[in-house]
Amino acid sequence: MSKNKKKSSQNNKNVNKKKKVKKAPIIIAIVTAVIIAAIIVVVSVNPFSFMSKTSQLTNCRWTASSAVNSSGDEVELSEVYNTKYSTYKGALEFKDDGTFLLWLSPGDPDDGTHSGQYTVKDDSTVDVVFDEGTVTSFKLERNNDEIQYVVVSYDNYEVYFKKE
Repeated sequence: MSKNKKKSSQNNKNVNKKKKVKKAPIIIAIVTAVIIAAIIVVVSVNPFSFMSKTSQLTNCRWTASSAVNSSGDEVELSEVYNTKYSTYKGALEFKDDGTFLLWLSPGDPDDGTHSGQYTVKDDSTVDVVFDEGTVTSFKLERNNDEIQYVVVSYDNYEVYFKKE
């Protein structure tokens, strides 16, 4: 009888060892699946948040609606552009390919059009590089999550562009 007890206890030890070994791969598989799911969520959220930032800028035209001087006083756009046109409005366009057009002169749009590349830096800033090499930033003024104005520094003025 003692032989049977030894065999039984040895069989129980082998069974216990096998169960412990089987738990480890299951735990590893679950942890791996959770990590992969987390990576997928992070990767899929970031492009959408960037797209939502740029989608508010692109596929529309922004027109100059107001301006302030260096003292913060509102001025007529005709003063900013040094023209006699009282209804003149500049224009700003952002394209999906990362380029922009800024029209600041009255008359033929080709005469005063400036272009370049842009990058949305954060919720309040668009970094721009003009084709001729000037580097600057446009400010974004928001109401909640919506862009209300793109603010462009021009000479000693800040020109507020509003979505058309």
